[in-house]
Amino acid sequence: MNRAISFRRRGTLATFQPIARAMMVVSAVAVLATGVTYAALQSKQASLTGNTISTATADLRIGTTESTFSNTRSGFDFTNIIPGTTPAPTEGYSFYLKNYGKAPMALKFAINTVPTNISTVDLSKVYLSVTRVDTSATQKVSIASLVAADSTGGIALTDALAGLVVAQYKTQVSMDDDAFSGTSATIGGVDLVFNGTVIAQ
Repeated sequence: MNRAISFRRRGTLATFQPIARAMMVVSAVAVLATGVTYAALQSKQASLTGNTISTATADLRIGTTESTFSNTRSGFDFTNIIPGTTPAPTEGYSFYLKNYGKAPMALKFAINTVPTNISTVDLSKVYLSVTRVDTSATQKVSIASLVAADSTGGIALTDALAGLVVAQYKTQVSMDDDAFSGTSATIGGVDLVFNGTVIAQ
């Protein structure tokens, strides 16, 4: 005899239908409420377009007059230096540095090549003095120190150079009385270089 097996699910379905309907209603209300809240708090975009970013300008130039500047100028002949006496020339040779940028710059100087020195003068006993005219700040540095400083960016000058400003400097040379032995000596190829680094404000 075949017996049919059946399940009575109507009662169970009937039990869950009200719960399912209630959950659907709650979910629908939540979605609507969320949508309304989002619309109320979210504005349209406000845009600031076409922005550009650029750095400050670091542009230092040199001149032997106050009106004409370039990246390179011919230097001076320091003659008749007498070891062990005061720096020469007495009034100094003038040169000018101009900051073409708007931001102030910290300045350094060095000698970027080893000078010719056939007389084997002790370059640690030969000195270059640089004086800024408007502040009277003077620095006396040996030629040897300036050559060595080139690999580290140079020796700092005392005063910064403000933006768009021209500063006058005077330079002199001196040497110790025991800097060399002989009747005379010449040091050539002394290439003095200046560089500026923009100061953060």
